[in-house]
Amino acid sequence: MIVVPEICSSERTAHGVRLQLKVPVDLAYFEGHFRDCPLLPGVVQISWAIELGRKHLSFSGTFRALSAVKFTRVIMPGSTVTLALDYASDKRQLDFAYELDGRTCSNGTALFDA
Repeated sequence: MIVVPEICSSERTAHGVRLQLKVPVDLAYFEGHFRDCPLLPGVVQISWAIELGRKHLSFSGTFRALSAVKFTRVIMPGSTVTLALDYASDKRQLDFAYELDGRTCSNGTALFDA
């Protein structure tokens, strides 16, 4: 089961939603990633984007692939980040972007089959 972060606020956009998330300090995903400098693993960021996208944008389909995923800044325990999710039903794709203090931390596209 995926443990998702606390949602501080949400705002609908033209094609999706923007969620403000509080990343827990004691999140189990930080254990061992990395001991002296814990950071939120990329696989967790992708899983959260898909799970929260399904919940807030109500789409279905089997996950197929990732495209153009980039990790440019680390997300530390206790951070408050903004997750922008946009879903294009004609392409069956979920675009996601995590931002911290107005700067992109990661972004990419998850593709789905019918």
